[in-house]
Parts: sequence; structure tokens; C-alpha cells
Amino acid sequence: MIDLSLNEVETLSAKAARGAGFSWGLAEDIGRAARRIAVEDDNWGEAMLRLAEHAQSFEPPDPARTTRWRNGEADVSTGKPLCPIRTAALLLDDPLPAGALPLTILDVGLPVWLDAMLRRSEMCIKPVAPLTPQADIIIESRAGVVQPIAGRRGAIDERTLAALNSFAARTYVPESERSRVRGAGGGRVDDE
Repeated sequence: MIDLSLNEVETLSAKAARGAGFSWGLAEDIGRAARRIAVEDDNWGEAMLRLAEHAQSFEPPDPARTTRWRNGEADVSTGKPLCPIRTAALLLDDPLPAGALPLTILDVGLPVWLDAMLRRSEMCIKPVAPLTPQADIIIESRAGVVQPIAGRRGAIDERTLAALNSFAARTYVPESERSRVRGAGGGRVDDE
């Protein structure tokens, strides 16, 4: 096992999320959520790897579905797992009216991510198993915002770390002949 600082957990997770196809904004949100998972769960690396591996199979919440949520109507599943990241972003950016809670959302993929992203908001989900691949969840109002726990590190095994690094490597710019000749830095003139 390798111990990473929480900053390393956040940075690696953001890069792996971007490499898996999430936008940079969502990738940064995923990095912060991974940090919260690492503080509370030793399986943060496995949760991050599963998110990266399944990123393209998740369905974003569609407008008709979100309208039903806002109106407090029953959710209708499409049969595909709902993206926990895009769902959390939607709920955080445009919170549901108080009358719509509690809300049952069907077929959320990897609900631990929805929980981690909602952790510092006025919403929470009923506890779920950390690595449940897909579940129906209930979002409720939270009495108070949970304060982060400090002073912990994120343990990860070498295989998972290598897999996450391979997703992160997708964000790197390939070398060009010019960059190889110039090497690192600003070239012949160092103007810093």
C-alpha cells in the first residue's frame, strides 16, 4: 500500500477524471469528492478507478427527469445508470425546492460519488454501500453542513495507482520534436 497526502488524492483523482472524459470543472469536483471519500474510506482508489472506468456508460440527467424531481413527482428510470457526478452538479447548482425532498432517484451509478459531492451541502443521501455499482437512493435535507476531517492520508494499492495514473496520462500533451530539442523550461532565453 502507498500512502498519498489528501492533496495528492485530490490532484490524481481530478487528472484521472479528466482523462476519463469529464470536463475540467467536473474533474475538479471529483477531486474534492475523492478527498472526502479518502478521509472516511480506505477504498477511495477503487471507487475512483470504477468511476473512471465507467464514466462513458453513465447517462446524464435529462430535462424531463429533472423537471419531475423539481415537481416532487416519482422518478422514472431509463434503464441506464445515472451519472452521479452530473446529477450532483445539477442538484448543487440548482437546488431542489424544499417541498421536493425527500426525493427518490432511481438507478444512480456509483452512489458513493453522489454522496461525497453532496456532503458539504444542505442535502444528503441515505447511507449506501461504498462500492455499490448502481442503486436507488433517497435524497433528504441535512440538518447541518458536515465539516471535513483533517489529518488523514489516502492509502492505495500499486495496481490501482498505476491504473489511475494511466487515466491521468491521457491529459498530457504529447512531445513534439521541437519540445524534445528545447527540453524543459523556456528554451534558450529564460525570462523568468
